[in-house]
Amino acid sequence: MTQVASLQQKYIELLEKRISQLEEAVKDAASKDNKGAKESSDNDAKQPADNAEKKPDNKEEVGNKTDKPDETKSIGRYVVALRKWDSSSASYKDETVAEDSLKKKERKDVAYVFRRVVYETYFGDRRAYSELEIEDPRLVRLLKDEIDNKYPGVNFEGATIYMQAPFPAIAHNWDRLQKRAQQDPESQPSKDLAHLLGRVETAEELVDYFKTKEVNSMAKVTTFETLWTVFAPKTLIVAKPFLGIPQLLEVSSSPLSAPGAMKKVSRLWMTAWCWDWDGKEMVKVYYYLKFRRFRGTMEISKLDYYPLSYYEGAEELQSTIRKRSNAFLKATMFCPPGAGQTFKYEGMAFVARRKVVSGSRDEDEDEDEFDDNNDEEDAAKARIIEGEIICDASAYLQYANAHRSHSLGDLEHDEIGEATDDSESSFPKLEKEDLESVEPVDNRHMLLIPPRLLGYSTREKLWGQFNVDQTKPPPGKQPQKFEHDLKLDKKYKDLIAALVNSHEARRGRQVEDVVHDKGKGLVLLLHGPPGVGKTLTAETIAEASGKPLFVVSVAEIGLDASRAEKNLDRLFNLATKWEAILLIDEADVFLETRGSTSDASRNALVSVLLRVLEYYKGVIILTTNRIKSIDVAVVSRIHLAIRYEDLRPEQMRSIFKYFLDQLEPDDIQNRQKIERFVDEYGHHYGLNGRQIRNVVSAALASARQKKTQGIGNGKLDEEHLKEVCEMTREFQEQLKRQFMMQRANNEVDTRFHSYGAM
Repeated sequence: MTQVASLQQKYIELLEKRISQLEEAVKDAASKDNKGAKESSDNDAKQPADNAEKKPDNKEEVGNKTDKPDETKSIGRYVVALRKWDSSSASYKDETVAEDSLKKKERKDVAYVFRRVVYETYFGDRRAYSELEIEDPRLVRLLKDEIDNKYPGVNFEGATIYMQAPFPAIAHNWDRLQKRAQQDPESQPSKDLAHLLGRVETAEELVDYFKTKEVNSMAKVTTFETLWTVFAPKTLIVAKPFLGIPQLLEVSSSPLSAPGAMKKVSRLWMTAWCWDWDGKEMVKVYYYLKFRRFRGTMEISKLDYYPLSYYEGAEELQSTIRKRSNAFLKATMFCPPGAGQTFKYEGMAFVARRKVVSGSRDEDEDEDEFDDNNDEEDAAKARIIEGEIICDASAYLQYANAHRSHSLGDLEHDEIGEATDDSESSFPKLEKEDLESVEPVDNRHMLLIPPRLLGYSTREKLWGQFNVDQTKPPPGKQPQKFEHDLKLDKKYKDLIAALVNSHEARRGRQVEDVVHDKGKGLVLLLHGPPGVGKTLTAETIAEASGKPLFVVSVAEIGLDASRAEKNLDRLFNLATKWEAILLIDEADVFLETRGSTSDASRNALVSVLLRVLEYYKGVIILTTNRIKSIDVAVVSRIHLAIRYEDLRPEQMRSIFKYFLDQLEPDDIQNRQKIERFVDEYGHHYGLNGRQIRNVVSAALASARQKKTQGIGNGKLDEEHLKEVCEMTREFQEQLKRQFMMQRANNEVDTRFHSYGAM
């Protein structure tokens, strides 16, 4: 029942959010249609904004208004009217509220009409709201001069201005309008404005607000019902959606409910935006921000989102954001494509657990991939990420989630806000030198850049949002590990280095295949038992060449031939785009000989790899430890194949010392004694590289655990290492016979010891 209730609540929230979005879109469309057409505007603006709650048969609403007289009370230049729904005529009518009446054609000198509209919802509830119809040209011009044309549903360009309560355009600019009314108090426009402000101040929706306005303002508090007064459009607000890091957004629309519904809603939605990089340019991205109902008053600075003016240390925050924005632009707008998009990262990140090349709902043929359970699993989660990342917003938007959304922490962007934005503002054109200038780039734009980058973690195989401040430039080419730490015969190292360097140098002028664009890649095959250095070889090749290592496996590619080809195409495109070394780990299923007796699906997978390999232009490394035979067509496409044997004694000793070097000196007791043990007995245990790493880690963990039991000092010594080695050997002995039988079946014939460059 708890899960059902949770789903119901989630559905209600999404429905409310969608209705709010559609209301804004409708208001905005109505505002645009109002330009230059007073009578048309008159008919549009008098409909209740809450279209979802109107009478279903309300097709004309104000349709007969221009043909029938308004029965109103005239007080000089100001008209007060009451409008109700007339079921008999299926339209709204203005009722007489006093004996005097004034026809619309006689309203030439009317400054504004204040109207109270009463309507019923689908559920029979009676609701009411106030609205203004400002007609005097001089008053219209005055309001246009003082109020920025930024309010959804309010058009300041037409001959008449229509507004619905609570009149945010007036309330947000209250002090400015009061000053304007006092500048020339004897002029007619000033008198009209003063009277208009007095009428608004006594409107039912605003009476409580104005009673407590000064007190709440001084105390820096707000109520839920008056929350909208704090968030005028274009207000800079502080938000922390990404890992609690303060950033700034600009309000696009205030948190308002439908007319007459403020006291009944449980939450309010506000639209705000910031700049973001989409892989090609800086674009405006809109987000829906939610406020839950609260009782009484609340300090504005304790809201989930609040204006920058209420932030303690606002100047310092702006300085921090500007510096961070510089780093953001260097990693996006001014970042060289390819390997230049690679960075080092260490820290918390928001990651999505989605397949490397999962496409959008429209692209993906597997409907089940997007069921509710998968959506829950793929929700962004915060976790520590270390290692190499590739900053690529366009690839993130294409593959990281089904909605191609500019995620910001756990916020998803609002596409309707994007669609209804008619502003012409764009991000300023910059040169890289501008970021180094003493004079800061336009503060307003630089303050509206997010604190995170979109990209891919190569080690964790996760798309994610990465903290700009934790993203560091790559170290460049590092050949040391390849030359000194990789335990591989020198002749193979030299040949690998020659092939990789030659491929890099001759990309535009290598020996051409007969068919255009074929055969431009470099394919290496590494095969042999587990833990002997195949993956390490790929890692050190990538480090030596200064390129990212893009690791994929059968899990990312899939076993269905049609989907595997599509996924391989996507993976190869990413690897090409990033100038990455592509490592297909455990590629057995793609390499085995095809034949009439073989499984048809396996034959198809080999064919898929062959087709894709023909046109791949980068470096690809295939590894496997259990192939019976290699398809002859695969052999013809391999430039170099290396068979890895079990580690020799000197290799084992070197690997032991390599992993001991990774520990802090304070974690080891008597290093010389440990090395003597490794030199004399290390090779007797027959361990591979991965097992040696695990032995060293387990021995250190054992030392620390014994310290908690009052035994030893928590430092690794010879006895800890020997103890774990013995335990590993016991396990190895139990599996040895079975393992050797498996090896005999899986290992390729020794005649495939190595293939020269082909």
